[in-house]
Amino acid sequence: MPTFIFSWMLIDYMGTIFYVYLSQDDPKKSTMKKLERYGLAIQIPLNKIYNKLYLTPYSDSFLVNSHRKLFEEKGLVVVDGSWNRINTIENLKGKNGKKLPLLLPVNPVNYGKPGKLSSLEALAAALYIMGYSELAEDVISKYSWAQNFIKTNIEPLNDYMKCTCDSDCIRIQGYYF
Repeated sequence: MPTFIFSWMLIDYMGTIFYVYLSQDDPKKSTMKKLERYGLAIQIPLNKIYNKLYLTPYSDSFLVNSHRKLFEEKGLVVVDGSWNRINTIENLKGKNGKKLPLLLPVNPVNYGKPGKLSSLEALAAALYIMGYSELAEDVISKYSWAQNFIKTNIEPLNDYMKCTCDSDCIRIQGYYF
């Protein structure tokens, strides 16, 4: 129970974590639904992401540390769907869509495939890049298989956290991948 209360205090203070569930997989295996049960995320409909910071691999720009202000003001949205049906969000429109730089997933489905992060890994990476490493660790701690995500990606995550623009992210990606 203390983790639940502590986590909510962190979210209320720093920004709210939202997710859109696309019903493309087994809801019992949804990492974001589990985070909701822990009080770490709130489900919203897809049409409510417009002014919020949201993650999409189709964005032209990367998430960088300075986006933390937008997170604090508007919240962060993770779209929870299947990589096999990723094209369903290709035309997702909103003014604050950002993509994550490449990282190595540790999830059982896409282990070791650069960039194919689970929703949980994407959320943790975004939080870490924006400077919320403790909250990223708290989020990751809810799944035993995810424990090594930050450890596996610690060097690129620390470097991505220092990036201030897209060209910085591209340079760092090139170094690691």
